[in-house]
Amino acid sequence: MVLLYKATSVYGRIIAVKTWHPIAHVEVYVGNGFSVASRDGQGTGQYPVRTSDIAVVCRPPNSFDLGAARRWFLAQPHRDYGWLDLLQFTGWNVNTNGVVCSPFATEFLRAGHFDPFNGEPAPKIAPFEFALVDEMQIYPVLKGEICRAA
Repeated sequence: MVLLYKATSVYGRIIAVKTWHPIAHVEVYVGNGFSVASRDGQGTGQYPVRTSDIAVVCRPPNSFDLGAARRWFLAQPHRDYGWLDLLQFTGWNVNTNGVVCSPFATEFLRAGHFDPFNGEPAPKIAPFEFALVDEMQIYPVLKGEICRAA
């Protein structure tokens, strides 16, 4: 499951302003209470899933290979959070050795043989764009409960 979060931090609010959307962070749930992500200040890793501030849950198609994506993740070295990469959302062409949440999630899904953005460069993907992918089932979250999309 792809977990989309509302803006809660200063950087999240900057992302929300620059992308004109309240969704400002994305993580991918991998099971057993854990998600993989590039978190602010921490970089890439497997973290206990955060259930607060989830705005939308997206389910990739059945063709998504979570095992392949996890193998890709485990083979990757840790990457720092790409603070300067946030400038991608303002139109600047910046690419550091770090990574922010949405490019990381895009790479993870592609490693599982699902390309939600048809080859669009991962650094250009904003967090809210995951909620626009036709191939995923979308479940908005209201009052802490997942409400099935009609």
